[in-house]
Amino acid sequence: MHFAGNKKGRKKNMNFELNLVPFIDVLSTCICFLLVTAVFINLGSFHVSQAVGSEKTKQEEKQGSVTVSLGSRGDIRFEVKDVKGLRGSQAMTTISGDAGQVNFKRTEEWIKAFASQYSDVKTVLLMPNPSSKYDDLIQLMAQFKTASMDQIGIAPL
Repeated sequence: MHFAGNKKGRKKNMNFELNLVPFIDVLSTCICFLLVTAVFINLGSFHVSQAVGSEKTKQEEKQGSVTVSLGSRGDIRFEVKDVKGLRGSQAMTTISGDAGQVNFKRTEEWIKAFASQYSDVKTVLLMPNPSSKYDDLIQLMAQFKTASMDQIGIAPL
């Protein structure tokens, strides 16, 4: 019996092409997705104290904080929250800018006066606007650090 196309005497071609471009595209998309979503993961912690026997759990007091909003014309608004003994005029203070620039001299005076009066406040949240300069944020952070207010955060735009 004779079969047509018998390839007994020839070697089988071992070269073949595998298109890796779609695989690389999917892999790079997954890596980009991982990097973007990693920003949204917040690691939180809380203090737990368990009552034993007749002991009661202690309630932690809210610590005060200062929210600093930067305006587009160099003005800065300080909003103080959860501080005992704070008068209404000190709860919200605005320092106007000087010719469109942040007035760092008046800002430093306010921070030093506030920190000397309320030494238990350590938390600061800086809220820049899209036109805020990076140098202004760094200088404000340095002023708060020198006043021993070292828990500083920056809110995303």
